[in-house]
Amino acid sequence: MKRVIAILTFTCVLLAWISTASVAEVEVISPYDLRKASIDNLEAAKEQYMNKTVLIKGVVISTGMSIYMTPNVVLSDQGAEAICVLPYVGVAYWNRSAQLSDFKQGQTVTMSGRVHNMTKERVVLKECKVENS
Repeated sequence: MKRVIAILTFTCVLLAWISTASVAEVEVISPYDLRKASIDNLEAAKEQYMNKTVLIKGVVISTGMSIYMTPNVVLSDQGAEAICVLPYVGVAYWNRSAQLSDFKQGQTVTMSGRVHNMTKERVVLKECKVENS
């Protein structure tokens, strides 16, 4: 029985290490990269990115609230933009804009987010959070 527990523990630790190692190898992309991919071949870009979590790095050009009262940050790179929607974190709707206080126009940030929508005109990521770089 002890041997089985030891093997299971080793397997769990190994799997955790492998998943951590693969996360560390995630490529950081820019709003320009996503926009160019969608312009070059929208269907291929959707296949590659839709509903997948990516790391995106860009310059904050604006922050605000959507019509759905969700705070968002617009990142830009080489004229291309990506809208990063922040998750609902239990903040009352009248105070959700407080989530935007850490973002300053002109600041370069890296965020992780799930690609929610891609068109040739825009890219929207949801569940975005700032990644420490």
